[in-house]
Amino acid sequence: MLKKLKLSLLLLCLPFAALAVNFEVGNQYTVIDIEKSTTPQVTEYFSFYCPHCFKFEPVAHAIEENLPTGAVFIKNHVNFLGGVSPQAQSNLSLAYLVAKKHGQADTITDKIFKSIHVQRAPLTEIKDLKKLLDINGISSDTFDQDIASMPIIAAEQAMQDKQNKYSKLGALTGVPTFIVNDKYKINLNTIKSQEELDELVSFLLAL
Repeated sequence: MLKKLKLSLLLLCLPFAALAVNFEVGNQYTVIDIEKSTTPQVTEYFSFYCPHCFKFEPVAHAIEENLPTGAVFIKNHVNFLGGVSPQAQSNLSLAYLVAKKHGQADTITDKIFKSIHVQRAPLTEIKDLKKLLDINGISSDTFDQDIASMPIIAAEQAMQDKQNKYSKLGALTGVPTFIVNDKYKINLNTIKSQEELDELVSFLLAL
């Protein structure tokens, strides 16, 4: 009877074991030659002008929602895409940072993405961004003050510094790119589901 019970328990466990993924360096993720962050984090390098980033927004949201306790999700907007001036792209970074300061990062991110990819309004001028934020509760005066403030200017420069660092390391060649703990780049083309991606994120956070 005891042997039958043990066998039954083993069979119950088999389906779950079969679902487990063995993550391998060089396959699902790449190790970057850099020091690991002291705090657990996932950084998404993205561009508002990137259609793939727009489509990946639900994935990014799911990653953030499913993070283990104590880990943080960071969005790092880049300004290196071709076809649009670096300044126009940095303006979008500034708008995102202003929105983040006022607790509206998700709302403004959604509005900017839809403006560019659904309404086909490229938002290349700072006045267009100012109007968009004003419509969504962040006044033009507040916007002007914030983008001229040292914390926002420094935060935007930090975004550029991080993108340049990972570009030089060969880890950032396009967007979207997800890097865990500053050291592990996720190879998105190997991932088959959101569940697998969440498992991989948790696995890399624990390394």
